[in-house]
Amino acid sequence: MPRQYLPYTWVSPKLKSGKSAIHGDGVFADQKIAEGEKVMEFGGERISREQAFSGNYRSRSVWMINKDLFLALPKTDTHISLDENLNHSCDANTWLEDEVTLTALREIKPEEEITLDQGTWNFEDSAYTDNKEPCSCGTVSCRHILTENDWKILDLQERYQGHFHPMVQKMVDAG
Repeated sequence: MPRQYLPYTWVSPKLKSGKSAIHGDGVFADQKIAEGEKVMEFGGERISREQAFSGNYRSRSVWMINKDLFLALPKTDTHISLDENLNHSCDANTWLEDEVTLTALREIKPEEEITLDQGTWNFEDSAYTDNKEPCSCGTVSCRHILTENDWKILDLQERYQGHFHPMVQKMVDAG
């Protein structure tokens, strides 16, 4: 039986929305989050690749499960989904446990922005990513330009080993 996915992204009650120094709105810790604690589980309507790029879905809600299956919210759905404000950082404080579960990779302090490195999940040039766009995370380890090939960077492979999206982890493991 195929895995069941949530109809909407589950977000820890310890998170809140706020203005981001990285980009627009962001997701922030409202209280301390322990290392390994679950912070989000992506959800949405199960859709095909074709549907994901049809323009009928909220672009920031699209999440790839595999090359043919995506989760997303239709543009007609008015449900507030905090995951749409999740920003990238080259020094992220969360990572993936599986294709939909985001956990804290270290302790996260109150008021700290929750971030995920695009290099942990982005592996193809597609309309729903920020490929070849300048990075504005401002961290010491900033890569300055984000691409679909960042997962190939050895430092990232070592840092996030076992915590890439499963499709990316297979490519990392294959060398």
